[in-house]
Amino acid sequence: MKIQKVAILGSTGSVGTQAIDVVRDMGLAVSLLTAWNNPELLAEQILQVHPDTVFVKNKEAADRLREMLGADCPRCIWSQSELLDAVRTTDADCIIHAIAGLAGIPTAMAAADSGKRVAMANKEAVIVLGDVLREHIRLSGGELIPVDSEHSAIFQCLQASPGEKIRRILLTASGGPFFGYTKEQLAGVTREQTLAHPTWKMGPKITVDSATLMNKGFEIMEAVRLFDVPEDRVEVLIHRQSIIHSMVEYTDTTVIAQLAPPDMRFCIRYALTHPERDCVSARGLDFAALASLTFAAPDTEVFPLLQTAREAIREDGIAPAALIAADEAAVDAFLAGEIAFDSIAPAVMETMHHLPVGSVKTMEDILDTVDRTKAKTAEILQHIRNS
Repeated sequence: MKIQKVAILGSTGSVGTQAIDVVRDMGLAVSLLTAWNNPELLAEQILQVHPDTVFVKNKEAADRLREMLGADCPRCIWSQSELLDAVRTTDADCIIHAIAGLAGIPTAMAAADSGKRVAMANKEAVIVLGDVLREHIRLSGGELIPVDSEHSAIFQCLQASPGEKIRRILLTASGGPFFGYTKEQLAGVTREQTLAHPTWKMGPKITVDSATLMNKGFEIMEAVRLFDVPEDRVEVLIHRQSIIHSMVEYTDTTVIAQLAPPDMRFCIRYALTHPERDCVSARGLDFAALASLTFAAPDTEVFPLLQTAREAIREDGIAPAALIAADEAAVDAFLAGEIAFDSIAPAVMETMHHLPVGSVKTMEDILDTVDRTKAKTAEILQHIRNS
């Protein structure tokens, strides 16, 4: 299937803006853009790709957009029900889902019901919804292509052989800005240091998660969901150069790796062209200039959230949703200057220790878990601030 028209959910975020670059470069039509904040950037995007419909957070934002664009303003919607209906019934060939965090779960379900290709950049929806998301995609006749650089890499490596021949998946990680730090050194790091990622340009939440290695923990969970492998067959390697985006080892010990410059646009483009590959003008890797590619095991004592993620996906039920909610609350507190960096992991781990075991059967179960978890994390964060 050749993709000719797309919908971009979360177009003003980090992945969304890069999706706009790819769509413009490929000359694709756009049916829908959705954004929550940054109306000025959304207005620029509208003039660049001319969507049929845009979603904004409320009527005031829609009025502001009309004021900025005049006759160039497309149809604006702002109610959640209109948004979900627009996603389910879109005439796009592919939905690029780039809404970050738990907020992207309802639109992920709507995209799964659309019968279209879903280029999924929201790991939280994959982790929390799991088999439910895949079943909705199967029933609708759609397909899911991962956009996360690591899971795009695994997906591409898996084209080499059937899944039952996988021995292990090797997820690579940059290690973030604090690779090699001790616990004592982490105690003094600043917000600015945390947001200075060595290789990737991302939003603040995912950049903090990269620094704590929580993001890599989420990626372990996502790999389990996407590729139907046990958690103990997903390993993590610190790879500072961020050139090998992940690898798959098969039962004959052959390892297939996917290499590319650290740029999400390559992953987005592949999700739009699969199973074909597009022709791009960008220069390829200069292996002589790279000189060496290095690997190291992660330090799970200094960065314990990697192990917390493994425990959550093994426990399953409400645990994955609770972990994501606890991390969102703790990272928000850090970004707001309310807690130190080295308080993020203890707050998340303490929250998980207090949560009861339970199952997830409905969207209400997820929402209840998120609410209860964030309330418990808030209590723990208050105690940290007072101590």
